[in-house]
Amino acid sequence: MATIDKMTAPTSAPLVEVLDAARRVVAMLPATDVARQKLCHRTVAVLLFDEMGRLALRRRAASVSGRPSRWDVPVRGPVLAGEAVQDAATRSLKAELGIHAERLRPILELRPQPENNNEFLHVFSLTRPESVAPGGQDREAGEYSFSAEELDCLMRDFRELVSTQFLVLAEAMSLKGLWRRRP
Repeated sequence: MATIDKMTAPTSAPLVEVLDAARRVVAMLPATDVARQKLCHRTVAVLLFDEMGRLALRRRAASVSGRPSRWDVPVRGPVLAGEAVQDAATRSLKAELGIHAERLRPILELRPQPENNNEFLHVFSLTRPESVAPGGQDREAGEYSFSAEELDCLMRDFRELVSTQFLVLAEAMSLKGLWRRRP
């Protein structure tokens, strides 16, 4: 009986479930194809707060298509085929920042819309005792923990510096009264 050498076996792109409006799975495709075509799928985002209520944001890479170099949440990723939403949030947090936390708090779910790349976005939060900006407070490097007042100013006066996805998320949180009631 032949065995497959894992070192030489081809690796395939992770699959995500493409959904219809009723959240029924209609296909499974590579995550990159689903994102590029803006097909309806599930994603997660994790909002990281410190004990003072500051929210960590990160500038998107200049190479990211669709509004590069804009402030956005540091943890965002697809829910892989067959994966639970909570597990996807835990996996994305570990992959993006090296933080293992199993007790993420679900706070909001956004329905798909064009401004949100047609994603069912599941939003979680985590409060960390230390500063949560990846790499510390370094605005020039694109990492910073914003106070409530700084976030209000950013959203009111400098909207062009924020990703479209974060604007949609922040506005949804404000409408539901969650923005001021941070963990």
